[in-house]
Amino acid sequence: MTRYSAEEKQEVHAAFEAILDQLEALQRQPDSWEESSLVHALSYMEAGIYDRARTALSDCVTPVAERSAWRAAQLERNPPRYQIVRLRQRLKNVRDEARQR
Repeated sequence: MTRYSAEEKQEVHAAFEAILDQLEALQRQPDSWEESSLVHALSYMEAGIYDRARTALSDCVTPVAERSAWRAAQLERNPPRYQIVRLRQRLKNVRDEARQR
């Protein structure tokens, strides 16, 4: 398994938080595409796979016009589950865990 430095982990955490900050600045919750990408990124961070988390965050900010129409339609079928508050809480847990490792 690849080892990631504390700085690499902090960069991914900061990128995740920046996306949440941007959503809050826009005064909206993540759409289904963004939610899916953010949840995947959190799961990868929890598993210690930070390169995959970075990829999921890149997917998250894909412009709507460039998103896979098929995948977007599939994601729209799922009810929203994660709001910004819950995503921030999971990020806090990931950060706390990363400090202990």
